[in-house]
Amino acid sequence: MIPPEAIILAGGMGTRLKDIVKDMPKPMASVNGKPFLYHLMSNLKRQGINHFILSVGYKNQVIKDYFGYEFEGAKISYAVEDTPLGTGGAIKLASTFVYDENFWVINGDTFVGLELNKFYVKTTLKNISLALVEMENFDRYGIVETDDKKIISFKEKEYSEKGFINSGIYLMSKDFINTYLPNHKKFSFEKDILEKLVDNIEIGFYKTNSSFIDIGIPEDYYKSQFMFSDSLDSKKIFQLNKSWTIFLDRDGVINQRLPGSYVKSPKDFKFLPGVKVAIAKLSNHFNRVVVVTNQQGLGKGLMTEQELKNVNEFMLSELKKTGGRIDGVYYCTKLQEEKPNCRKPNSDMALMAQKDFPEIDFKKSIIFGDSISDIEFGKNLGMKTVLLPTKEEEKYLYTNIEVDWRISTLAELV
Repeated sequence: MIPPEAIILAGGMGTRLKDIVKDMPKPMASVNGKPFLYHLMSNLKRQGINHFILSVGYKNQVIKDYFGYEFEGAKISYAVEDTPLGTGGAIKLASTFVYDENFWVINGDTFVGLELNKFYVKTTLKNISLALVEMENFDRYGIVETDDKKIISFKEKEYSEKGFINSGIYLMSKDFINTYLPNHKKFSFEKDILEKLVDNIEIGFYKTNSSFIDIGIPEDYYKSQFMFSDSLDSKKIFQLNKSWTIFLDRDGVINQRLPGSYVKSPKDFKFLPGVKVAIAKLSNHFNRVVVVTNQQGLGKGLMTEQELKNVNEFMLSELKKTGGRIDGVYYCTKLQEEKPNCRKPNSDMALMAQKDFPEIDFKKSIIFGDSISDIEFGKNLGMKTVLLPTKEEEKYLYTNIEVDWRISTLAELV
């Protein structure tokens, strides 16, 4: 049985995420609609942690207001830094809330997909031990070198083709804290303890090639959105009952978007790779497949309704040639600021489809879209949601809403 208590260092400000995460602690950055810290704690609770000691500082009330003093049946304690203490001072303070001799210390802005039980059983030493993650082609982290039993050096950051890095997950004992951590308040655990004392103390390790995400880096922050939502594969979707309805956005899901413009004629309409085959498979399996698309280019006077109809008829004709079927295309030409408005995320187009096909049950429907308005449209009606983020928009698509599944293109389904 693993030690059931974990200190989580959750006092970071998120300086490198300031354009994405504003006025909140870094671990509260939204990932698939919930704070990163929520996902981290949920994973730890699943593995047997029943007491979280959150080491907090900057904007700590945000964390307290969200989590309170219990999480999924586990107790939460708060070690509050009145002034920044560094990672070492934070661990020293938080350790006073620990009851047992051994406990975990975990960075609140990183996620490692390892099993704590394996770490606990296989680590070389338990007084102080680090989880080391194997990485390739990196320059953001220093390599940690080991012999058979202990860590022997911490290398400076430089480009490396392959090596093990400090993952930010530690197994510690109170004896280690009391023996090696000084009483003065502010110091770095990594620089002032691990690196300076590596020749004088035995530091154990556990090596893993598990997934590793550091949300302090915007690139990894975007990647984290996929880590905490399932990907949708063909096995999952085609096991659904055939009575389900598929709703598809058009531009960015079926065909290529025209950045800064609109698809005004069949010659502008370019199917995304693999989409024709995917829609053929979907339409042969599911009872209804419909398209719901915002088309404010018409409302802006940049195209005519006949031009829009020509484009949609071309789409339907080409899909039919490859065995696909779209039962209905519903569009809204209103400008975004107009009221009332049929544009997604409003439900008007879905209700129009249901009027034409009364058997449609929104609770047994899936919306595939490439924007937050598509996901909100589905959630407003109780649908399952699938996000296909575009490269141009992906950094805006992650922060405020939970998505059931993510895929890069419909072609993934086949």
